[in-house]
Amino acid sequence: MPRNYRPGLDVVRLAALLPVLCYHYCIEAARLGFAVPTALIGRGMADWVEIGLAWFFLLSGAALCLQWQGRFDARRYFVGRVAATYPAFWLGFAALFVYGEILHGNNADIPRWRVVFSVLGLDGYLAPVTVTFYKIGEWFLGVILILYLVFPLLLWCMETPLRRRALGVLMAVLAVVWPLVCPAPWEAGHTVLGRLPAFALGVWFGSSLKSNVQPSYRICIGLAVCPLLWVDAVPRLAVLLVLAAVLFWAVYAAGQRLPRRFCPALRRLAGWCYGVYLVHHVLLTLVFLRVAARFDLPLTGMFPVYLVVSFALAAVLLAVSGPISKAIKKLA
Repeated sequence: MPRNYRPGLDVVRLAALLPVLCYHYCIEAARLGFAVPTALIGRGMADWVEIGLAWFFLLSGAALCLQWQGRFDARRYFVGRVAATYPAFWLGFAALFVYGEILHGNNADIPRWRVVFSVLGLDGYLAPVTVTFYKIGEWFLGVILILYLVFPLLLWCMETPLRRRALGVLMAVLAVVWPLVCPAPWEAGHTVLGRLPAFALGVWFGSSLKSNVQPSYRICIGLAVCPLLWVDAVPRLAVLLVLAAVLFWAVYAAGQRLPRRFCPALRRLAGWCYGVYLVHHVLLTLVFLRVAARFDLPLTGMFPVYLVVSFALAAVLLAVSGPISKAIKKLA
């Protein structure tokens, strides 16, 4: 294991994934006519999904800051982001594109040049405003790719207290104002500006972790925002970000106490999370629930199987794309 390995971050990564998979599993099952408990597809569960998504962006900012603060190199950074993000996405998208569009002639009315949005990983992000060949990755892939471009500026802001304070004020205003002014058909939480506050806060968290500084118990005061979830005038996205930030440190602290003998397995599972994000929805809607419906399989009992299959497919996808990632780094 690397000397500076932080198991708490991988625990956060897995914890961020689970509510997303559970919610998608239940909501898609309900659409197919399965009996699903209301609690698993209601507002409360949606809030847990939102917290999981916020953890994802907090974690991304923190991990990048830990890696690059004090030794940022633009060329190595951008090549590394391309190598880590695109090969698995390209392989997954290409397989679905060949099967659907080339072999079966789907979406023949969409101009073929729009596949450029898919090559860039922006098809899911742009789907609300234009026709694309969106298949995997959903909106968050486009968001995180654009946030990667913003990261060098956020890292620069961490260099002095004045810049950090100015960034904090700007992000606080953005978190409150953007959900109120975000134009349709965009959803604020599915946009770059909607996720920028969480990503920037994550970079600040990473700066604290880099200095081995963690917030004191006083951070729990953030839980006082909970009653605001029942105040319609207050943007829910901002309130849930505060809660996610508090819980981020709680989950991280719990993960740091994990016995070292579990860390290799934890690291391996967490390393497959990106692949799971890519494959889980396609697996669920095109294969898994259809099989469950055909053979009348129990929905609850099949969820662990769904998790195992999702991670297995993710492991295969990332293993196959691994040589492409290495080739990109060598070419650059």
